Amino acid sequence: MSRPIGVTAIAILLLVSSLLTVVPVLTQHGGTKRQELLIACAFLMILAIMAAEALWNLHRHAFLAFVLWALCSMLTTVLSRLTPWSPGHGIRLMGPIVYTGIAYLIATLYLRRAL
Repeated sequence: MSRPIGVTAIAILLLVSSLLTVVPVLTQHGGTKRQELLIACAFLMILAIMAAEALWNLHRHAFLAFVLWALCSMLTTVLSRLTPWSPGHGIRLMGPIVYTGIAYLIATLYLRRAL
């Protein structure tokens, strides 16, 4: 069974997106790295590898793995953008969360039909 090109693109973009979320957190200078953020980043990378492998090989659980990765990615994005004791920071969170959510929704709808 051949893999649709869209599924291949989503699997590759999934890994790239995870790296783009995790690398700034791990390389940030200055403030201390919070433990919950580091755990979320590690969990995100594990889910990214599992979801990309499931999509690449068209496993039956690929859709579920993608949805779990998307939820973890959103959580990690929120945790990485929040700074403790920062009033008014929620307004700057809306843009990345909305655009990321729309992109994940489109990918989810495509994967639901393709898988």
